[in-house]
Amino acid sequence: MPEPLIPQSRLNVSQAAGLHAALLARKGQDLTVDMGGVTQLGALCLQVFIAAGKSARAAGTALTFVNVPDRILDQMKVMGLSPEAISEGAE
Repeated sequence: MPEPLIPQSRLNVSQAAGLHAALLARKGQDLTVDMGGVTQLGALCLQVFIAAGKSARAAGTALTFVNVPDRILDQMKVMGLSPEAISEGAE
């Protein structure tokens, strides 16, 4: 099983390109994202995750989030999403 992707603690606009590159490097395979150390999730990085979820679903692979802190769950909820919705290829 591949190692989980462990993103930066602050996923803000300056981290979006790096997050995108890290996700692209694992395209075509099941991916687990360990969010345990994430303290901030900005809208642009959330959009990167949404695109990755859609891409994974289209490719027949899985994108799974684990260890998502309550603070990040709250930030996702404010933006109308959840880890499960992103994994399912939410719009």
